[in-house]
Amino acid sequence: MGRENKKEAVAALHREQIMKAAERLFSEKGYAQTTIEDISKASDYSRRTIYAYYESKDDILNHIIEKGLVELKQDIKNAIDRNEDFVVVYREICMAISKFQMEYPHSSENVNSVNSADFNLDNLSDTVKHILLLGTEINTILAAFIEAGKENGIVRQETVPMLTVYVLWSSITALLTLVRTKGKFISNQFSLSENEFLDYGFKQLINSILEVRI
Repeated sequence: MGRENKKEAVAALHREQIMKAAERLFSEKGYAQTTIEDISKASDYSRRTIYAYYESKDDILNHIIEKGLVELKQDIKNAIDRNEDFVVVYREICMAISKFQMEYPHSSENVNSVNSADFNLDNLSDTVKHILLLGTEINTILAAFIEAGKENGIVRQETVPMLTVYVLWSSITALLTLVRTKGKFISNQFSLSENEFLDYGFKQLINSILEVRI
């Protein structure tokens, strides 16, 4: 490994450790209540070192969001590239979104609440611009997946792919949030596991666009 590559690898390790400490604190204390001083103590890095890698607490959060979306995009691509049955791929996409919510809760929350129409692109950092690009790329991949389902006669012809992406994304994330907050209550009420309830919900959602219900 060359000197520059080794230097970048070390820097990447430091950035990762700072991000992990920050995300843990965001979960424990809340984002607003967490300070750079808190992150410094939790990560064992000085404030000066933290500012050498990140411009601010917002910048740390943006990098967490970016990392989560990069992994989500790859997981979705992997599911589609396996060329399985449409419904099988759809379930894997649902699981990828579930993984995204669990492993990157702050990324998921911010992605679901952001209004990109409010952004002035000229004033955005490169990280935020990449976040917006990743969101667009993920939506495009999912819309192409639905379009392919139409072409193969699996998805109803009146389905509008990109509109359907927005509807399914919001519905899937709402379902996952419901299970996270009320999963035990629902399981006890209907005598089924949380995974069984999720599978039931996923089926109801995809049946809204399938030519033949499953």
